[in-house]
Parts: sequence; C-alpha cells; structure tokens
Amino acid sequence: MINNNKLKSIILKYKKVIKDHMRTQIATFAKITEHIYVAERHFHTEKLILILSDENQNEKEEEIESKINEISEFYKKLNVPTEKIYVNYKNFMEMTLLLAILVNKFTFDDEILINLSGARRSIPISLIYASTFISNFKDINIKCVVIPDDKTYTPFNLLPNYLPDEIDIKLLSRISKKITLTDLEDYLGIKQPTISMRLKKLEKHGYIVLTGRNRELTNLGKIVVDINKSELIENSEKK
Repeated sequence: MINNNKLKSIILKYKKVIKDHMRTQIATFAKITEHIYVAERHFHTEKLILILSDENQNEKEEEIESKINEISEFYKKLNVPTEKIYVNYKNFMEMTLLLAILVNKFTFDDEILINLSGARRSIPISLIYASTFISNFKDINIKCVVIPDDKTYTPFNLLPNYLPDEIDIKLLSRISKKITLTDLEDYLGIKQPTISMRLKKLEKHGYIVLTGRNRELTNLGKIVVDINKSELIENSEKK
C-alpha cells in the first residue's frame, strides 16, 4: 500500500510535470528501443514520458543506463523534455494507481500516445488498465500503438468512440447478406435516409468498410455481431 504522504508527493510531482496542453508519448521502456523512434516519426511528440521498472533504477545496469541516456539525448536534440517514471511491476495495484494519477493530469485538449511495445508484460497491462479506468470518468484524447517487427505504425483508440445501439447491431447483422436499403427499411422499420446516416456512422467508427459498391463488416463489426448473435436469433424467432 502507498501511504498518504507518498501519494501526496506523487500527485504534486505530476502536477508540475504536466502543465500545458501538449502532444505526449507515454512509452514503456525496453532494452530494444526502436519502438519509441518509430512512433516518433509519426507522432512528433512534445514530451516523452518513459515508464520503467524500479529495478532499472535500483540495479543501474550499464546497458539499460546507456539506452535511457540515448533516448534522452535524442529528444534533447529535438528540444523535447523527457520524464522518467519508475514503477514496481511486482505490485500491480500500486503500479496502476501511480499510472492512473499520471493519466488523470491530462485533459481532452492533450494528445496522448501510449506506446505499449516494450517492457515487462504487467507494465503495459497496468497502463491500459489505468487509462481505461480514468477514461470512465473524464474525456481524454488517448491513442495506443504497438509497433510490430515490420515497424508499421497503426494507432488505435483506447476505447471505441462509438458503441452500436440495438438498431445498429441489427443493421450490422444484415450487412454481409448484400440486401438493399429497401430490404433494410422493411427489416428495421426506419426510413432509408436514417439507415444511410447510421451506415456512415458505423463506417466512420470502423465497424464496416466500403469495398467498391458493397459494404462489409470489419473484424470489429464481426465481433459485435458475434457477441449479440444469440439475442439476434431470439428476436428473429419471436417475429
């Protein structure tokens, strides 16, 4: 457990660290640091926050110190400040509380990129857990990224910006059946212009994709339909 004095000092520290609205990359640290530079080529951060294991601080391993200094020097040349935050990965709840305090200092005007590509597995999980928890209480502009071996950069939302309602789910369930707007109008009981608006919203938020003249479910859309499959079957049987 964290005592009250320690908690207060952490909160005061983070208040000083995050003052202005800015683009911030929060990156989990690993000995292979390429993921930070790959993200930088696309995100152009104004502040880097490195999340490290407190073992890195205590053991002072030469290779790790060298990598940390290398990152700091790289960003120093870009006039970008670097902040190092050490966490106890062996105490998940303590670590998550510290990271939640960090994330809570941001506002929706800040652009946050959480780079989950390195570190011990529990640290990225804790960072996601903390960010999701804070996002339940306030709007924060957070994107996440995991840099794979091919070094592609594909950021994704921490949480979906739009959750389909009951009508959307019914609409998604019929997308793959190649039926017309007239068929959908009869099935859903709503007008075609409203259906078109819903289709555009579902496309915008990544549930469907336009391929030529046809709309198809994305993997995210397929998951939504699959989760609600039993309910859709039950409702159709009632009719």
